[in-house]
Amino acid sequence: MLADNIVFLRNNYPSLYEVLNHWKEDNKEKFFIVEESKNNNKIIRFSNEEKNLYLHSKYDPKREAEAIIDKTTENEEIDENTHVIFYGIGLGYHIEAFINRFPQTSFTLYEPSVEVFNHFLDHVNLKKMKNIKDIICEYHVDVMTDYFSNIVRHIDKRTVIIDLPVYSNVFPTQYDQFMMGFKKFIQNTRSSINVDYAFKKRWITNSVDNFKEVLHSPNIMECSDDVFKGKTAILVSAGPSLDFEIENLRQIKENRLAFIFSVGSAINTLISNDIFPDAMCTYDPSEKNQIVFKKVNEMEIASIPMIFGSSVGHEVLQQYHGPKFHMITSQDNVSSFLLKLEDEKELRTVNDAPSIAVVALELLNKLQFSQIILVGQNLAYSGVKQYAGGIDYYKDGIAEQIKDEKDLLKTIDVLGEAVVTTDSFNRMRNQMEAYIKMYNISVINTTKNGAHIEGSTFIPLETVIKNNLKAKIVIGDEFEKLKNTYQYDHTYLEAQFNQLQEKFEIYKKLLTDIRKQLKKLEEAINNNIKQISTIHKKLDGLIEKMEENEYFITIEMPLNRVEYQLLVNTAQRVRLEKSALSKAQGVLKPTVTFFNLLYLDSDLNQTIMTVLTSTVNNYLNESRR
Repeated sequence: MLADNIVFLRNNYPSLYEVLNHWKEDNKEKFFIVEESKNNNKIIRFSNEEKNLYLHSKYDPKREAEAIIDKTTENEEIDENTHVIFYGIGLGYHIEAFINRFPQTSFTLYEPSVEVFNHFLDHVNLKKMKNIKDIICEYHVDVMTDYFSNIVRHIDKRTVIIDLPVYSNVFPTQYDQFMMGFKKFIQNTRSSINVDYAFKKRWITNSVDNFKEVLHSPNIMECSDDVFKGKTAILVSAGPSLDFEIENLRQIKENRLAFIFSVGSAINTLISNDIFPDAMCTYDPSEKNQIVFKKVNEMEIASIPMIFGSSVGHEVLQQYHGPKFHMITSQDNVSSFLLKLEDEKELRTVNDAPSIAVVALELLNKLQFSQIILVGQNLAYSGVKQYAGGIDYYKDGIAEQIKDEKDLLKTIDVLGEAVVTTDSFNRMRNQMEAYIKMYNISVINTTKNGAHIEGSTFIPLETVIKNNLKAKIVIGDEFEKLKNTYQYDHTYLEAQFNQLQEKFEIYKKLLTDIRKQLKKLEEAINNNIKQISTIHKKLDGLIEKMEENEYFITIEMPLNRVEYQLLVNTAQRVRLEKSALSKAQGVLKPTVTFFNLLYLDSDLNQTIMTVLTSTVNNYLNESRR
């Protein structure tokens, strides 16, 4: 290993350095041999009982490297806003060619072979490779997974993979796992960012607007556990297979054989067929969620208990006048900060998830139902329908939608046959499968034509009724018994809200001070470089105080969660810069942008505190009467 590389790895990647050293000592069998090309450049040959392949051109590896970069630039736009992952580094000819063309573009080195990486370090000086942001070598099976979880630091840049073409033949399994894993990671990350971006404001404003309803309705998960313990729940979703089960559900309802919980749009199919579920569940934070309950409100139905996530679209709660029960969601920072039960028991929440069916599955498990039966949980396309009947706000046909879908996938249905699904449905299914495994829930899936859900057993609903649902278990007053079986701690609520008000005033001053300090840093970069370190240090101190401020943590940071994460990612990268000037230049623009966003939220923050003040004071005054 070159002396410079020893120093570089010891300083920056000590664990990797130890692995590489131990490998040289412990592994005698060699599969990669360094030879010379026809034009006297070093190249690597791979040889085992089955294959004999060169990682580079036997004739001119440098010319081949230029061709690799040419091909990449034909298909991808590369600039300083791009981050490149080199999968397979060989002896680095293509990396050198890339650096010569794009000296400002950051990159990661990813090598699946420790042996090849050792050869690379014997011949290529890492110190001469500027803009390296990460070095990864697959020395154990978890390295790939760990890397995908850490790559989020580059998520604000467009990511491009450049692979050495021969690696798909030399390392076929590792290559396929990496490419598939990376694609899945990017899809999930983009989906998560899109969701966060779409709902970041709604999650908080809904939680604030709904806080009055939370204080005045029972927490379904903190009520008596004995009401549902050991009983059977039917979880009804709005998939097209629900149409097949109407008469079966009617039989269950009329004979009180199980508790029926509808989720999302399924309520419309049920009430259109004169079946009132024992409860209807909702958690979607969007404004459109009110459309789901339009028919319920137009029919003036006010007898079905509504179980709502505390960050649900506030319009739904304002419009429905029947009994309500709440569950605190993981996106509701407001309730989590302000509330505590009188008996000091930990306040339980439900996790945010891709669909209300997944949230409801967690809820029913926490209510201690011993068996959960899924109905209408297709998670795949059935014929030309996406939803059951009675749901008039969705188009009946999906043929055009399928034609336009870019993320169509194939999976297996409950009978083991191929069925078409989407990335969105797939993520819902994966989450449901994870919950079934994590909570060890007994789940029967009755969904005809639905996707197979691992951990569940497919049994037609008519068979379930015959063999499993033989006795009346629903009395009819269970939700009445759940009322007023607990109390939130009023003293704690008052103390926490007073603290939030105090921290809000501190937050406003910190925001003003930080924006002033950012102006000073900008002036120092342009006119007084000697002052940069002092100003930057003071700025870091103010930002640290901001990040510890309860108002910022509870309200303001979640309002701008996507932008905050991008700022954190930038700060992590900038810390690697050597000079104070480079650090300041790297962090100034994204930091100014972020804190300007916070300033633009000033009126919204004042409104939030006004609403909370009214809600909390009114509630506390009522409780003292």
